[in-house]
Amino acid sequence: MPAKSAAPTTVWRIAKHTKDFRAEDLSGGGAAAVGGRWNAVGNPVVYAGTSIALCTLETLAHIGDDIACRNRFLVGIEIPHKLWEARQVVAPDSLPKTWVAEPPGMDTVHVGNAWLKSCDSLLLLVPSVIVHEEFNVLINPKHKDADKIKAQVHRPFVYDPRLA
Repeated sequence: MPAKSAAPTTVWRIAKHTKDFRAEDLSGGGAAAVGGRWNAVGNPVVYAGTSIALCTLETLAHIGDDIACRNRFLVGIEIPHKLWEARQVVAPDSLPKTWVAEPPGMDTVHVGNAWLKSCDSLLLLVPSVIVHEEFNVLINPKHKDADKIKAQVHRPFVYDPRLA
């Protein structure tokens, strides 16, 4: 009897659904257009999180007073076990103390850009600036295995008004 493969891991996004990008889009085009803590403008990457709660905090940090926005959706991204096991991890203590700068400095951008360019792994786990002990997941859409992951909209995401 063939060996049973391990279950996939699901990572999460709270994503906008617009005329430019569908909520389940994994091209990294949004991050390439504006850049982020871990990527420079022009470098596509998909930002996700290991939990829905962390994604909530991370997106709240960026939406400001627009907590009532209605074009946010909870997206699950299914990562095959083998690709999850091949992930790379950046530990907070391996970064310069300035990695938490706001707005972000170049320390983290250099780390992310180098990883994107190398294509060594599909996934890079990076510490959250909000909760250093938890990890955001960067997905390299140019990696050879990027087509093996699947994104699915689970439901509309509405922020609890008490978070405002």
